[in-house]
Amino acid sequence: MTFKVARKKREEEEEESSGEEAGAKKSKKEKYVDPEKLLEEYLEEVKLGLNLSYLNLDRDVFRDIIKEPFIAAVGQVKTKPKVRTIVNRLNASGDALLEYIAAKLLQTISLSKMSDEQFEFVVYHVGKLVNELAATLYAEAKRRNRPDLIDFMRSLWNQSSSLRSPVTCPKCGFRAIMPDLSCKVCGYVMQMRELKDNLHLMEQLKDMASTNPEEFKEIVSSGYLFYGSLGPSAPSRFKAESGGIYYEVILTAQEKDQLRKLYSSLQQR
Repeated sequence: MTFKVARKKREEEEEESSGEEAGAKKSKKEKYVDPEKLLEEYLEEVKLGLNLSYLNLDRDVFRDIIKEPFIAAVGQVKTKPKVRTIVNRLNASGDALLEYIAAKLLQTISLSKMSDEQFEFVVYHVGKLVNELAATLYAEAKRRNRPDLIDFMRSLWNQSSSLRSPVTCPKCGFRAIMPDLSCKVCGYVMQMRELKDNLHLMEQLKDMASTNPEEFKEIVSSGYLFYGSLGPSAPSRFKAESGGIYYEVILTAQEKDQLRKLYSSLQQR
């Protein structure tokens, strides 16, 4: 009995010892490089490697901006990577990294306090954030008298914005007239007459009288139509696209009379 107890005790001690040794090995095995300490060491070289020195950002500001992508670029490693390796990984992110930095700059520094270089960087790399930032950036570019940056933003909006509308704003030139006839970018509000002139609506309706007389007749009789990316549509035939911009256009009595006369003349041919 004494032997059995002693043996059991020894086995427990051996298991405990083995567990401690395994834990020590595991602890040693899972010792990784601390990316935040590495960032402190490599910070200036990273700034140079990303060609961002011209932004003249304070050390603390740049560290906070680049911290998250830097840590992701380092990953979980047990041996210290070279700064060139990390910079190459960051640069491989391309526009995504630059858009991220632009967004972080906006969170960190107010637009009015940005240097010209910093503001230019934000405008040129705003990317998909153009939908929500165009109005703010446009106002700041106007304040700084930077028509070149406005031209760039206008091109970016007109080519890529999901809020791009069928109508160009007569004030700022962005295709940003919303369904309430206000411009999403500069705030200008169009009159219904301006909208019709901008769309050359009467010319389009006259064409419809020949190509689609039934739909034309419905528009004239109802006195209004919907205008979207596919052009004018009669109320019963219009189908709103998800996220699409369209306008409800009311015809004046004079316009309806003019269109009725056109329709009658076509019927008599």
